[in-house]
Amino acid sequence: MADGEALSVVSAKVCVPHLQSLARERLDALLSGLSNYRVGLVVAPAGSGKTTLLSRFASTATVPVAWYRAESWDGNARTMLHHLETAFGSALTDVPRGWDRVEDAARALEAWPGARAALVIDDLHTLEDSPAEAALERLIDYLPPSIVILLASRTAPGINLSRLRLNGGLVEIGYEDLRFRSWEVERLYRDFYGETRPPEELAELARRTGGWAAALQLFHLATRGKTAQERRRILSGLSARSRLTHEYLTRNVLNELPPELRRFLINTCVLGRLSGPLCDAFLEGSGSHLVLQELERRQIFTYALDERGWYRYHEVLRSHLEHVLNEELGQAQAAAAYRHAGQLLEAHGAPSEAVQAYCRAQDWASVDRVLRQEGGDLLEGAGTWIDALPPALLRQDPWLMLGSARRHRAEGRWEAAIEAYNRAERVFGSTEAGLICQGERKALAGWLEPSPMPGADWSGVLRRAVAHDPLAAKQVGNQLPEATGKLATGIATLLAGQMDQARRILEVASESRDATPALATAARLWSGVAALLSGDQQGTFDVEEAADSSEALGLGWLARLARAALVLTQRPGSAQEAESVRRACEREGDRWGIAIVALLQAWASVYAGENPATLLEQANANFHKLGAGVLEAWSRALLSLGLAHAGSPDAREAALQAENLARYSGTPGDRYFPYLALAEVQPDRAAEYQALAEAVLDECKLAPFPIFTTAPLENVIEIGAVHQAPSLTVRCFGGFSIAIKGRPVDLTIIKPRARAVLRLLAIHAGNLVHREVLQEAFWPEADSETGARNLHVAVSTLRQVLEPGVIRGGSSFLIRDGDAYRLAVQVDAEVDLLQFSKALTTGRVARLRGENGGAAVAFQEALDLYTGELLPEDGPAEWAIEPRERYRSELLEAAQGLAELRLMRGDAAGAVQACTNGLWVDRFHDPLWRLLIEAREKAGDAGAASRARRDYSRVLAELGLESAVR
Repeated sequence: MADGEALSVVSAKVCVPHLQSLARERLDALLSGLSNYRVGLVVAPAGSGKTTLLSRFASTATVPVAWYRAESWDGNARTMLHHLETAFGSALTDVPRGWDRVEDAARALEAWPGARAALVIDDLHTLEDSPAEAALERLIDYLPPSIVILLASRTAPGINLSRLRLNGGLVEIGYEDLRFRSWEVERLYRDFYGETRPPEELAELARRTGGWAAALQLFHLATRGKTAQERRRILSGLSARSRLTHEYLTRNVLNELPPELRRFLINTCVLGRLSGPLCDAFLEGSGSHLVLQELERRQIFTYALDERGWYRYHEVLRSHLEHVLNEELGQAQAAAAYRHAGQLLEAHGAPSEAVQAYCRAQDWASVDRVLRQEGGDLLEGAGTWIDALPPALLRQDPWLMLGSARRHRAEGRWEAAIEAYNRAERVFGSTEAGLICQGERKALAGWLEPSPMPGADWSGVLRRAVAHDPLAAKQVGNQLPEATGKLATGIATLLAGQMDQARRILEVASESRDATPALATAARLWSGVAALLSGDQQGTFDVEEAADSSEALGLGWLARLARAALVLTQRPGSAQEAESVRRACEREGDRWGIAIVALLQAWASVYAGENPATLLEQANANFHKLGAGVLEAWSRALLSLGLAHAGSPDAREAALQAENLARYSGTPGDRYFPYLALAEVQPDRAAEYQALAEAVLDECKLAPFPIFTTAPLENVIEIGAVHQAPSLTVRCFGGFSIAIKGRPVDLTIIKPRARAVLRLLAIHAGNLVHREVLQEAFWPEADSETGARNLHVAVSTLRQVLEPGVIRGGSSFLIRDGDAYRLAVQVDAEVDLLQFSKALTTGRVARLRGENGGAAVAFQEALDLYTGELLPEDGPAEWAIEPRERYRSELLEAAQGLAELRLMRGDAAGAVQACTNGLWVDRFHDPLWRLLIEAREKAGDAGAASRARRDYSRVLAELGLESAVR
């Protein structure tokens, strides 16, 4: 081009295109911090949504944006610079003109007085290996810090960006970021296309397209106005039979390739997994690893699976290539190619891909042989390959039945999974594989029963943790292997409400060397949830990463929970997304998913100052039916605060019940919410309850609850009822605590032996304990004088802690009477052991008098008070053993009595719950087992009755006895 010749610019190339698209907050967040970098780079195949992303960025940016869409005939450096000059001239004012060289452009932008602007260049791949690309590389180096650049290309650009990578000046976005997740496909149809499609259809669409934006659009165009049957037909052959897809891939992908690359793609599409040596063997050539690397560099839907040189083609492209191959070769030769591919895949250690190749070749003998030889190894990992096999094959082979059961389990279809396990178990018989089926089936079935007998593995530990006393379950989890043990203990700690500690444990679990990808993903999810519940928004990244990993691994159930957990971020759209997930769980019959998502939704709503009472009541009912007492306690705690905030007259009673349930279930963290509720509904004791709430907050590191103020009523002075705190509150069940006039006493500042003295006195609260009993218990080796002196020091220390500043002989709690000591109990004192004994005695007397209703109420009160074994912190101390066994025996008496009374009244479900409560304390209690079986039968639940009989038989077998129950 001659000097001075005018260069024409097509205005469409330097104007931001206005594209309608679905708002995807996940992608917006990736570019939201672009101003912190020098360059943003988006590299992905054709039709991935690069232009849409760039257009949305440019349309919503708060700074001026210069837009340039490159084309192959812009390869001359001066042509490109002239387009950039026009683009910046449209976006900025006071920019000098005359950009003939890179230096001219750099000086002009340096002279611009503005604070910040952005340059967006789309279709950068069209300038590959051109002078324009080299000029752009120099311009990036010369540009002032006020200009940030966003580039989009189908291939990795030839520009040297290594320095920017090293100094943190480059943000990169790839196809994996751009692809639509399954939940985004649902939103695309619901919110953008305005169409309602069955969730299973959209899930299949997401799987078959791999979230490729162009394929989703093509499917929508191809199915508008079609019936469900026609849509299923189109979906099953999305690439092979779709004219639109065929044209798009031919024009935008294959026709742009050199003939040798196009031939390589078509010939090797029969290999579900590719590597250099495998392709060399199949093609009887060499250099295939270089071809695969070039296809990946060009972003021709070719993805590296690992660092060992394994690749795969995008499913839509592979399906299209198969269609081309079949047309070229014919059915017989194509079948021979698949058979040869299967043989090579087998030899190269890819049995699942070999099975798929043999299926396409219809070589059923080879399919059977591989399944017999490799069945167990085939099912390790995600197992999503099973979804692509013919349904008839899944119903014939036991290994595929087992694989189907695991797929159902991963997707949250647990009833279907149990049925599949049963089918596989019957075919395998008493083989090792049959025992695997049996073990996995029983572990899963335990999650569908309200009162299971969990195993000792990590799943069993978690089942215990969600039912009762997660911190006790945590101790069991500590005995498990590294990764599974950390996962179990981390989630148990989370259930207890100890957020910081849970997060640390789960982070260790996710990074453990023996952690499987699925386990690491689960640990990352719950670590992120713990962070969000503690108010740390960094947890968002863990949850989002877990959602992506879950989907990639075929863990649909976990992916749904991760999507719902983002409601805790309070981001726009997150509430609607969680509601969508809950409805999906309802359609799937996923009872655990329904309840957990409802709890997450309600948590976010309560922290937003709302009262999700209906949602929480549903969650309460579902958790109760599932035997998830700990999660029910959290749900009831949130409900109490929601009711208080709404001014409900039931708020106080709900808060008291929630606080009691929190103690019973062994979840210290969820007392935070009822304390806040009580502070709100009892203004005269607000400071006291607020102090209790802050103590829980400090211990558990929950996110502080925000203060929502309402305008005070004018000229109104509220006068509430006067409530006095109990003079003394003592808890011995499930762990020791003491409070004086509602103020918790911190005993950690005194020595352990002095604390133990107080606990022994608490067991005998109100009664005298001789000093010799105390000395023998705690100073057995000391002589009488030394023991007496030690006891005197311990008692004096306790008095100063319980009643600071009390003078000698002035204590009102620790009383000395001669040679004995007593923990004094006033009339208004609350001591759980005394309340328990009183309730049990009331129940016994009422039953003798024939007052069955009153007896049932009293026995239930006793069960509610028994929140765990007596003083577990004192372990096998001799002085604690006898009273611990006595109260344990009395608890079993109350449970048995309550179960019998409820059976008499026809309340089979209540009887089951009473039996369950007792069997949690003593799983060898014979009368409770018999009552449980009877209650199950009277409830008409034959399956549960049968499981109860089997569990009872196992218990008897452990005792060396034979069951007489049939």
